Amino acid sequence: QLFIDAKQLEVFYGGAVGGGKSYALLMAALKYVDQPNYNAIIFRRTFKDLNQPDAIMSLAHDWLAGTDARWSQLEHRYTFPSGATLTFAHFDNENTKRDYQGAAYQFIGWDELTQFPDGWYYFMKTRLRRGTARAHIPLRIRCTGNPGDIGHEWVHERFIRDSSPDRETCAFIPAKLSDNPHLDQEAYLEVLNDL
Repeated sequence: QLFIDAKQLEVFYGGAVGGGKSYALLMAALKYVDQPNYNAIIFRRTFKDLNQPDAIMSLAHDWLAGTDARWSQLEHRYTFPSGATLTFAHFDNENTKRDYQGAAYQFIGWDELTQFPDGWYYFMKTRLRRGTARAHIPLRIRCTGNPGDIGHEWVHERFIRDSSPDRETCAFIPAKLSDNPHLDQEAYLEVLNDL
């Protein structure tokens, strides 16, 4: 709930695996789909990452089945009766930036942010905008991730380090295994302890 309702422009929910981070990211993206012309996008590093069982796009298919949301397989996009959209995309190389020249989103989500270099994140931040007709919809960047990988240092510097100059616009919410009551935590801990 803290992640979904946070007032900061940029929020990173990160830490333990199994905490329900992707669930929270999808909930945050869906928050304004009743508003006309709301556009949200969620990135993973590869399309395969989006499409794994229980991954974020698969979750969306489960959650939105039987609703009036229309799925476009070609665009990997849900369009809602209000005209709002939720797009799932992968961002796997520097040239992907060209795909988003001129785009405008009110929500940009990064699932596993630490898998991305900072330049791609900052480029997409320039796509976070709205027209005056959407002034009531807050601009939001919401991210999830685990420690490690190529983006570990810049993500830590931006969101977690107490001395970050962006503390007023950026927030960090630590993820804990206990955040997810729907996971068989005992069995999962046994698997992790066996490692």
